Amino acid sequence: MKTELILLAAGQSQRFGGIKQLTDIYGQPMICHCLSPYRQGEKWLQGITHGCVVLGANAALITQVLPDEVNKYVVSSWRKGMGHTLAQSILNIASDRSHVLIGLADQIALTQQMISRLLDAAKKHPTHIVAAKYRGGHGVPVIFPKQYFAELSQLTGDKGAKTLLLQHSQQIISIAIPEAAFDIDTPQDLKQV
Repeated sequence: MKTELILLAAGQSQRFGGIKQLTDIYGQPMICHCLSPYRQGEKWLQGITHGCVVLGANAALITQVLPDEVNKYVVSSWRKGMGHTLAQSILNIASDRSHVLIGLADQIALTQQMISRLLDAAKKHPTHIVAAKYRGGHGVPVIFPKQYFAELSQLTGDKGAKTLLLQHSQQIISIAIPEAAFDIDTPQDLKQV
């Protein structure tokens, strides 16, 4: 199994009113904090072959705080929405990858153990989608096997992978991660931290 992480961090964070990815969370930029559950020291967490942080708005500033060894992919057309950005990212991954793990750069309550549970389930069920379950539904982080790459690469606008999760609900292995529900979209969200 060769799993590639795509950590989406391309948005402008209009509701936040600043560069959300650079906001301080527990003494480090949010982007670095949200990348840490997918890494073990300077290496990727066991089960992740390769990883990439997908940037768009404020890419030059955000790149400065990311570790040098982490690949960065800039989607210049990020204004077309999260679905479009994800589709472009899927087209960018190497052809030998068997799975893609999609994460967001504002889910600050995730831990390595949670991501490991997703990766372990994908290893046991390599042809199924493995998705975090929270708020009564499925969402990111989510692992898609290669047979879904073509559909992911067709996403447009601001609708992300949620559409595919609804379409293929019978193919999902659910992993309860209620912490995935907590993301930072507004200054109010940040005050809860």
